[in-house]
Amino acid sequence: MRRIACLLVHRFAAAAIVRIEPALAGRPLVILGDTAPARLVIEATDEARAQGVRRGMTEGQLLAEPRAVVCRERSNDAEIAAHRALLEVALAHSPRVEGGGPGIGYLDVAGLSGLFGDERQIGARLSGAARELGLHARVGIAGSRAGARLAARGTSDLTVIPPGGEAMALAPAPLALLDLPPEIAARLARWGLRTLGDLAALPSPALFERMGEEGLALQRLARGEDPRPLHLHEPAAMIEEQHELDDPVDTLEPVWALLVALAARVCERLSRRQHAADRLEWICHLADGTEHAGQVVPAFPTADASAMGILLRGAVEARPPRAPVAAVLVRAWPIHIAPGQESFDGPLRPSPRRLAETMARLAALVGGDSLGAPEVLDTHRPDAIRLSPFTPLSAVAPRSRRRRVGRLAATAARDDSAFQLAGRELLPAEPEALTRRTASIPREDIEMTSTGEAREPDPTAAGALTLALRRFRPLRRAAVTLVGGRPVQVRAEGCMGRVVASAGPWRSSGEWWGESRWARDEWDIELQDGTICRIFTDGRTWSVEGIYD
Repeated sequence: MRRIACLLVHRFAAAAIVRIEPALAGRPLVILGDTAPARLVIEATDEARAQGVRRGMTEGQLLAEPRAVVCRERSNDAEIAAHRALLEVALAHSPRVEGGGPGIGYLDVAGLSGLFGDERQIGARLSGAARELGLHARVGIAGSRAGARLAARGTSDLTVIPPGGEAMALAPAPLALLDLPPEIAARLARWGLRTLGDLAALPSPALFERMGEEGLALQRLARGEDPRPLHLHEPAAMIEEQHELDDPVDTLEPVWALLVALAARVCERLSRRQHAADRLEWICHLADGTEHAGQVVPAFPTADASAMGILLRGAVEARPPRAPVAAVLVRAWPIHIAPGQESFDGPLRPSPRRLAETMARLAALVGGDSLGAPEVLDTHRPDAIRLSPFTPLSAVAPRSRRRRVGRLAATAARDDSAFQLAGRELLPAEPEALTRRTASIPREDIEMTSTGEAREPDPTAAGALTLALRRFRPLRRAAVTLVGGRPVQVRAEGCMGRVVASAGPWRSSGEWWGESRWARDEWDIELQDGTICRIFTDGRTWSVEGIYD
């Protein structure tokens, strides 16, 4: 047995404006259309109608008498976002959903009683879910679209037409309920037909002779028979919310407030779909006709409004608009996050909500470009790392991610805290251990196996020595005096004096086939005050890479 529910938002143009401006709820609101030569009233709330406002009045007629009404222009963007939000409410309850026009949505509720209860409970859930998104939707349930729409047009928030009662319920409804083409509506009016009951009572053979199969199809609809399946609605790949300002603003505070409000509405829709956003885009439409846009990537896909607001505020604060802002748009790309099971014997993972909010606050402090996880590039260039979007690491690293020590175990010092030395393998460090941790072994203490592979000395052996290189970030420029090609004097911040011992040079180069070719000579030196440090030159300048502790 087929059962269709209709979600209908009464006076949709005004409801879409109230959704983005909740303070207008309950006030006399008038929606004006941008038509020539004068703007006309296209919609008015019940409070405005009580003051004599009627649809079709010109703006001059509206203002001719003193009325305490609030006027707003019709917003297509607000209506599109509100309609999508309404259909998302339907999709959260049934996979078979069809859009019936602005502010109207149909869904198949047959077989949902096992999940949500009887039809009245289903209707109450639909009405409550729409209200949470800022829309007052009336719900009608019947065996056809026309019956469900008629039920939703009543004065009650929920009307259910029992099975088999569609023809009787539809009989007094006007023919306009079928959304007839103008020529057919005029033809039926010439025949004296005014209601669906009049059309349903016509003899079918005579109607077929005059209108063919189209006439019989309309008669079946008038009787509540609707065999056509729902035209399934496919949700948009992204979720967006937009707000147009009455007057452009040239300060950031109102823009931040709008971003927070838009982020809250985006998160409500994400939560309704049980999704999270892995990328956010913001666009400021400026008064000079240009756009000021940007995007942020949260550390963890999130549907938390506070974390999203912090991210957007930090991004706009880092790159403020160059002209007054006339409208703001926030767009999110949703993804489904499968729930994860915590390990019984491993460390607990951080809360995705707390992690996203913490990373958002850090991005606001240091900038999004300065926040991330170090990633070692596939090259032999020293310090060849970059910042990648932060992704929480699992408690145990897969075997395939382990890296063998290369020619020298001392290269572990070059990986700048992203890895830790363990035997002859480099393992990804734990998230809480992402501090500056480096290890280095003097080159003269490295042993070579019979196969030519580097092997570090046994720390328990007599005379074994292990030093740690404390690297400088950024590198410290140095002035080096050479005698016979060897450094004899160094002048740099924190590393200055005569060289009493030196080892090197260790020469390396790479990428000689392209424009990014590089070469460097490294030296380990001891100064007269006992300081042991590493210096290097790229052929043009000298730098101090770090000091051994």
